[in-house]
Amino acid sequence: MRSSLLMGAAVACTVVGVLPNFLVSGLALLVRADLAFDEAGLGLVIGVFYGASALTAIPGGRIAERLGARWTLALGVALAVTALGAVAGLARSLPVLAACLAVGGMSNGLIQPAANLALARGIPAHRLGFAFGVKQSAVPTATLLAGAAVPVVGLTIGWRWAFAGAALVAVTLLVVVAVSAPGGRASRLPRQPRVRIDPALFPSLLRVAAASCCGTVAANSLGAFYVESTVASGRSLATAGLLLSCASVAGIVTRLVGGWLAGRRSTRSLRAAGLMMATGTLGLVLLAFGSGTAALVVATLVAFVAGWGWPGLLQLGIVQAHMRTPAAASGVVHSGALTGGLVGPVVFGLVAAEHGFTPAWLMVAAVGLLGGCLLLREGRTA
Repeated sequence: MRSSLLMGAAVACTVVGVLPNFLVSGLALLVRADLAFDEAGLGLVIGVFYGASALTAIPGGRIAERLGARWTLALGVALAVTALGAVAGLARSLPVLAACLAVGGMSNGLIQPAANLALARGIPAHRLGFAFGVKQSAVPTATLLAGAAVPVVGLTIGWRWAFAGAALVAVTLLVVVAVSAPGGRASRLPRQPRVRIDPALFPSLLRVAAASCCGTVAANSLGAFYVESTVASGRSLATAGLLLSCASVAGIVTRLVGGWLAGRRSTRSLRAAGLMMATGTLGLVLLAFGSGTAALVVATLVAFVAGWGWPGLLQLGIVQAHMRTPAAASGVVHSGALTGGLVGPVVFGLVAAEHGFTPAWLMVAAVGLLGGCLLLREGRTA
C-alpha cells in the first residue's frame, strides 16, 4: 500500500509541475486571442517555462538529496500554485504570462528530481520499472487535462477558470504532501551529507542528457503546437482538443506498459528509449505531409505513443545506474531534456510563424531522430 501511495504522490506532484505549461499549450488559441500574440510568442513563453526548469533542475536535484523528497516536492507544488494562480488572475500581457511560466518552470525543475528520489528510495527494485512508468505518465496526463479543458472550460466559461481550478487542486495537493505524504508526519529532517556523482559515470550521463535534449525538442514542440497545427489543417478547436486527449491516454498506457515490461525483463532501458524516440519522428513527418482524417489520426498516435513514450525508460536507466545519487543524476539528465524543451518550442514557433507548420515539423523530426540514434548508441552498454 505504501508503494501505491508513493507512486500516486509522485504522479500528482509531477502533473502539477508541468500543468502551467500544458494548459497554456492546450488553450493557446484562446490565450493568444485574449493577450494578442502570435505563434512565435507562444513558443517564447513555453521556452521560458523550460528554460527556468533547466536552470533549476541540477540545483533541484542537490536540494532534494539534502532536504529529502517530501519537502522538495512541497516547495515545488507551492511554486506551481503560485504560477497557476498568477496566470488566472494577473496575466494581461505576454511578458506577465512569461513571468508566470518562469515560476512554473522552477516548480517543474524541483519536482522532477525529487519525485525520482522518492521512487528510488521507497519502491522495491522489482517494481521500479513500473513505478517510473507511472510517474512519467504525468506528462501525458497533463496534456489529457489540457485537452479536456478546451471544450469543457475554455470554450464555455473562459480559459482563466481552467488555471484557477488547477490552482485550487494544487493547493489541496500541497496540504496532502506537507502533512500526510508517505513517510510520516511533517518533522524536521536531519541535514544530509553532501553527495557527488561518480566522476567515471559523468561522461555517459552527459551523452544521455544530450540525447534527451534532442528527443525533447521534438516531444515538447509536439505538446506545444499540436492543437495549433491541427486547427491550421482545417479541424475545429474542439476536435483538436479531443484528439489531444485521446492521444494522451494512449501515451499514458504506453508509459505504463513500457515500465511494467522493463521491470519484468532485463531490458536495456536506454536502448528501448532510443528506439521509441526514433520511431516517434515518423509521426511528426506524417503531421508535416499527411492529409485527411486517417493520416492525422495515425500521425497523432505514432507521435504521442512512440515520441512521448520513452521518458520513463530513460529515467529508469539513469536511476538504476546511479542508485547512490538518483536525484542528482536525474537532475543532470533532466536539465538536458529541459534545455530541449526551451529550444524546441521557441525555434518551432519562429519557423511556423514565418514559413508554416510543414517545415517546422520536419525540423524537429530531424532533431528527434538524432536524439534517438545517440541514445541507441549509448544504450548498447547500458
